[in-house]
Order: sequence, then C-alpha cells, then structure tokens
Amino acid sequence: GGERTESWKALMLMVAPPVPLAPVGCPSPSALQWLVEFFGELSKEDSLECLRELMTHNQRQNFKVCVQVATKYSEELGADQLIDIFLHFKSYEALYYYLGSIVNFSKDPEVHFRYIEAATRVGQYSEVERVTRESTVYEPERTKNFLKESKLADLWPLINVCDQHDYMDELVRFLVSSKNMKYVDMYVQKRNPMKTPVVVGALLDTDVAEDYIKNLILSVGNMCPIEPLVEEVEKRNRLRILQSWLEARATENNQEPVLYNALGKIYIDSNLNAKEFLQTNKFYDSRVIGKYCENRDPILSFTA
Repeated sequence: GGERTESWKALMLMVAPPVPLAPVGCPSPSALQWLVEFFGELSKEDSLECLRELMTHNQRQNFKVCVQVATKYSEELGADQLIDIFLHFKSYEALYYYLGSIVNFSKDPEVHFRYIEAATRVGQYSEVERVTRESTVYEPERTKNFLKESKLADLWPLINVCDQHDYMDELVRFLVSSKNMKYVDMYVQKRNPMKTPVVVGALLDTDVAEDYIKNLILSVGNMCPIEPLVEEVEKRNRLRILQSWLEARATENNQEPVLYNALGKIYIDSNLNAKEFLQTNKFYDSRVIGKYCENRDPILSFTA
C-alpha cells in the first residue's frame, strides 16, 4: 500500500545519492549492484515508483542505476512503461542505453522507433543508420517523418527507410529540394541500381536538368533493368533521353525485345535511319512497332 511505497521511496533516497559514494560522486559498484538486486524484491508498481523517484532526485547521478534496473527487469516492468518514465524526464541518454539492450530482440514498433529517436538525440548516428537499415519492425511513416524533421547531416537513415518502404518519389523530391543530389547518385550507383527507374521517373517530375538525368542513367550502366526504366520514361513522353543508354546496352549483345522496341520508337520519332533499323534489326517486336507506326508513318508500319 501507500505506506510501503513511502518506505521504498525513503530507502531509495537514503541509498541512492548519498551512501556510499565513489570519488566521482556516483554510487559505488557494490551499492549499485545491491540496488539493482533490491528492485527484484519489489512489486511492479513499487519498482516503477522508485524509478520515478530516482529520476526526480539527481537524474545525472542516478541514471546509470535506472538503466541497469530497466534492462534487467524490462520484461517484468514493461518496455512501454519504462519508455514513458525516461521520456517524461527527457532522459534520451537513459532511453538510448536501455533500449539498446533490448532493440535487437524486440518486435515492438515503439521500442524500435524510440531507439531511433533516442540515438538521434544523443548523436549516435551510426546506430540510427544501422537500425533503419536492419530493422523490419519500426513504423515507416512515423520514422520517415521524424528523420526528415531531424535534418541530420547524414541522410542515409532517411534513405534506408524510404528504400525499404517505397517512399522513393517523396525521397527524390526531398533530396532535390534540399540540394542533396550527391545522395541520388550514390543511391542508384552503389546502394540500389534496381530502383533507378523509379528514381528517374521522380526526377523527371521535378525541374532537374535533363542532362543530369541522362548522365545519371549512363553512370548506372547495365545494372539498371531495361523494361521498368523504359516504362517510367515512356509514360512521361521522354523516351529520347534514353537513346545513348539504350544504344550502349545494344552493343552488349542484349537481345531483349523491349530494348529494341524503345530504340525503334526513338528512331521513328526522330527520323534517324528508322527504315534501315526496321529492315535490319531482328530483335524488336514487329507487332509493337507496327502499331506504333500506324498513326505516325503508315509506310514504316508496313516495313515493321
């Protein structure tokens, strides 16, 4: 009851800050160990109440014991309640160390999000990057919005979230508007060339220079899949920007019809030896190109 809780409070305040102190003004290791074990004898309510008391009185000094107690009795006390206590006292350092001990085994989205948040607040950016890349548990929308608002110098955590949860269009717009184009280059060249088509589609919807987009596509080379790239560009009526890239793929003995269909359409629209291409190339799909020519050049339609 209330009297019991009061006695625990009194005991905690008696033991925690003043007795016995190590030279740096923290409880000695033996006192720490005793305190942590002592929590094992308390009820859940009393334990949480004592943690609040410890955080209220000299948080800097007591946070180490609070982290040890939270870590040791996490299951019994409940991660949600422990997170609430540390958040109430705005102790992101305690939250970071506590959640760091459970995040790799937890399936709780709140644990993962709060760990990302705490790691960001205490400047542990390599952990923010790791967890956003490895975790499949955090809530994507909430995490993405938090990372955008955090304005981190390193944007890989945000890229990780957008890459895994298909926020590519929003990511590209964000990188363009914040003048972080180097991340666009690194993403398609090193991290995920297979996503080049959606990145290019998103870039075409912004006011980025066409030469930049052409060079980006060329830099990815044959790591980019042909069909989705053609599809993204063609539905925006910009097929011609792929001419050099498609011709480079043709020199690699690639025989995919989609490659030659796209080249055929470019040659027809720009009147570049279209007839010769249609007569000598055996890889394009004559039905696709024939239909494409019908309203443009009936004679070429017959050739196709």
